[in-house]
Order: sequence, then structure tokens, then C-alpha cells
Amino acid sequence: MIYGKKGRQRVLLKVTCLKGLIPLNISTAPVCVKVKMSSPLTLQMLARSSLLKNEALAISALNTLPMELFPPLFKDAFKGKQTNILRAMVAAWPFTCLPVGALMKFHDLKILEAVLDGLDLLIQQKDRPKSWKLEVLDFRDAHHNFWNVWAGTEDGVCSPDVISETQPVVHHPERKGKEVVTVMMNLSLKSMHLCKYLKYFHWWAKQRKDVLQVICEKLEFGALPDYNPLELLEIFEPSCIQELEVNARWDLRTLSIFAPCLGQMKNLQKLLFKEIFMPLNCFWNQEMKQQCFRQIIFQFSQLNKLQHLYLNRVFLLNARLDQVLRNLHSPLQTLAITRCALSESDMSYLSQCPSIHHLTRLDLSGVYLLNVSHPILGRLLERLSATLQTLKLKDCMLMDFQMGVILPALSQCCQLVEVNFMKNFLSLTSLKKLLQHTANLTQLTLEMYPAPDEVYDDIGDVLPDRFAQCCSELMETLRGIRQPKEVYFVSKKCLDCQGFCVYELEASLCSCWE
Repeated sequence: MIYGKKGRQRVLLKVTCLKGLIPLNISTAPVCVKVKMSSPLTLQMLARSSLLKNEALAISALNTLPMELFPPLFKDAFKGKQTNILRAMVAAWPFTCLPVGALMKFHDLKILEAVLDGLDLLIQQKDRPKSWKLEVLDFRDAHHNFWNVWAGTEDGVCSPDVISETQPVVHHPERKGKEVVTVMMNLSLKSMHLCKYLKYFHWWAKQRKDVLQVICEKLEFGALPDYNPLELLEIFEPSCIQELEVNARWDLRTLSIFAPCLGQMKNLQKLLFKEIFMPLNCFWNQEMKQQCFRQIIFQFSQLNKLQHLYLNRVFLLNARLDQVLRNLHSPLQTLAITRCALSESDMSYLSQCPSIHHLTRLDLSGVYLLNVSHPILGRLLERLSATLQTLKLKDCMLMDFQMGVILPALSQCCQLVEVNFMKNFLSLTSLKKLLQHTANLTQLTLEMYPAPDEVYDDIGDVLPDRFAQCCSELMETLRGIRQPKEVYFVSKKCLDCQGFCVYELEASLCSCWE
């Protein structure tokens, strides 16, 4: 014990001494000293440092080490790359979950090997000590609060309440009749090659499939892989993947190879495909092309929990949108079909598709609607009037003659929070009518409109004075209808500054966006 004085009161401060295992060289005689209330934490840090200097002692002490000292000691050993101590601590971890991913700012193969070796020690133990409770090894970059509380960088004390509040909660499927350890991770594969880190983990997990389940809830491909993605994913539980993003240019053939795995993602909630293109060997081979189409489109029928669908530059949708959406059995919340070519039959089906009647977000940016029968757009908005919160019709080639049918339906979408009509071809008169039909849209917080056609000269350059005058008129029209929050009128690209002329709600002059 150390006695300190605070004012006239004597304050008794308790120091955890690792059950007598660490010599602290503190006199047992009462000593009157001035100490800050954080001094016990500093002494604990010194105790941990003393323990980590003796590797054999540290490992032998784990069976008697108080559980509240495990997280800060593990964090210190991790920072110092003391792999032997880490290996032993993983096996002896006294909590159900070890959120090691929060500590991994960089991929370190030696650290990974040590952590997985520790998991091996745990798996190989037939009669585990009751204090060894690890069930989930979490490689996700989350649960930072767990380490902050235990390290003393956030308010909190080491008590059973803090243990339950900071320990991550992980839900995962269980294999009947088998005792398994779960590994959690999210993958963002930015390179076309697999890194050494992931190659090692794949090799390690493949050898232990009978006693291990690997769960990846979020999977992103940021490049066209030069490896077979199916071989990589064979170690994962595909039914646990909830978000899949292909944020790279994949060719049709690669996507069709990957498609069977997509069909196994029974709990997938978010799906994003970006830039799926046609390779030359498929372009001229009609039989191969149709086979790839069927293979991909069929998998949508397996996605019973899909809620958010993003398709950007996916050429295979043209004249096939009905085949994709008809296979969906649950209502979507988000539908973003952008930079895609859609036929009138596609838009006609979309306006009556059962899967979209609960949409909260619709994005058709970059879908040219000039040749689409405009009553179809009106019917589509009418169906979504009760739920739609975000509407993006940016760069859709919308013109004045189409707005007459759209506006009455738009005025009924009273839940709208965000609208974007930028890069369309609308006159000052048409834009005023558009704003007048937003009187009932009182929840709008972000509005983006194109600058009217009248602000351009004969060769398409912006006339700054005319731009400011027209946008000022539009803003006055809007203020006369309701109280706007965040509004922008944006021109086409300015040749002088290579940006966009923008008129903002509170601005008296236009500015430029790059």
C-alpha cells in the first residue's frame, strides 16, 4: 500500500502487484508522499514492463495472472512484437473474444503467425483450464473501446461490469456436435495479387477446417484477381457474408466463375458491382456469352435477404433487368443503377416490379431516359411516394417535355430528404415548375439542380452574370414556397476553370467546384 495526502485527508491507494510475482522494491513502511490519483496506473505499467522483460516468468505467470491485466499486458507485448508471449497469451486468453484486429495498423506476418500459433495451442488442448475462454479471434478493425478502457485511456475501472460492457459481442453460426473456434475478419482486396499475409492465413485455415470456422461479413474486391477467387473463399462460411463489393473492372467470364459462390451468400444484404465489361473472347462467342449471363442472373434468386443493390456500368442489364429483379424475393431498400443502358422494357418493368415498392433510395444517375416514355417515370415515382427518401436522377438527359408527368408524382414523395437533378437539360420555366412542386417536401435537407439552359451562350459556355441572375430568381421562387436548407444550382463544366459554376443557398455570387 502507498499512503498519500490530499489536503487534510489521507487517501489510501491500492496497487495491483500481480499476486506477488513482480518485485516492485516498494518499502512496506507507511510513507507520506504526494501522488496523483493516476499513480496506480503508472505503477501498473511499470509492473507490466518488469514482467515482459522476463519472458519465461511472464508465460509461467499467465495461469495466475488477474484477468484485468491481460488486455494491457497483451497490448504491450503486441507493441513490442514479443511473439512468444503473444502466442501463450492467445491460448490463455480469459475472455470469449480477442479483438486483435484493432491493434493491427499494419499487416505483420510474424505477429499473425504468433497469434495463429496461440490459437493452435488452444485447439490442441483436450482438457483446457477453466480460465481459458477464447471462442472468437476477431481480426476486424473494430472494438477499439475494449483496449482503451483496459489500457486506462478512457474512464473506467477493471470490474466485472466493465468486462461485460467492453467485451465485443459476436454472433456466429455453430456447427452441431463440434467444438470450434471462430475467426472473424473483413477483407478488402485492393491488389490483383494475394499478399503474403493472406496467403499464410489461407494455408493455415485450410488445414483446420474441421475445428475452425472463418467468418467474413464484409468482402470487397478492389482489383481484377489473378487468382481464382473461389479457392480463396473456400475457407470462409459463405452464408455469413453480408456485404459484397466488386469495386473494380471485372470481365464477364471472371464474374460467371465467381457466381456460384455468390449464390451461397444466403444472408447477403448489400451487393455492389462496378464496371463489368465484355471480354473479346465472349463478345464473338454468343453461346459462351449467354451461358455467362444465365450463370450470373440465376444466382440472384438465392439472395433472399438482399436489401441494397448497386449496379454501376454493368452492361449485361440492358433488356435483362426484369430477369435480375424478378429473381429477388425480398423488397429492396436501395436500388442504384448508374451509368447503365436500360431499354424502355427495362424501365417499364421497373415501374411495376414487386421488389421495389418499399425503396427508400433510388439512384438512376447516368441512365439516359430521353427515349423512355415519360409516363413510365411518373408511374415509378407514384409507386415509391410513401417510402422514397433519396432520389438521384443526375445526368439522365431529362428535358422539359418529360417533366410534366414527373412533377405531380414527385410532389407526393413527402418523405424525400435528398434530391439530385444535376446535368439535365431544363429551362428556367421548367425549373421554376419543379421547385413549385416541392411545396409538400418539407423534409428536404439537400437539393441539387442543374443551372437553367438560359445561362449558356451559343457554344455552351456559362454567362456568369446571366447565371447569377437566373439562379437568384430560382432561389427567390423557392423561398416563396418553403424554407430551404441546403440548395445548389450547378452548371455544366466551365472551360475557364475546368470546374462547375455553383450557386449556393446563402451565396450572392457563384463559385466553382472542381
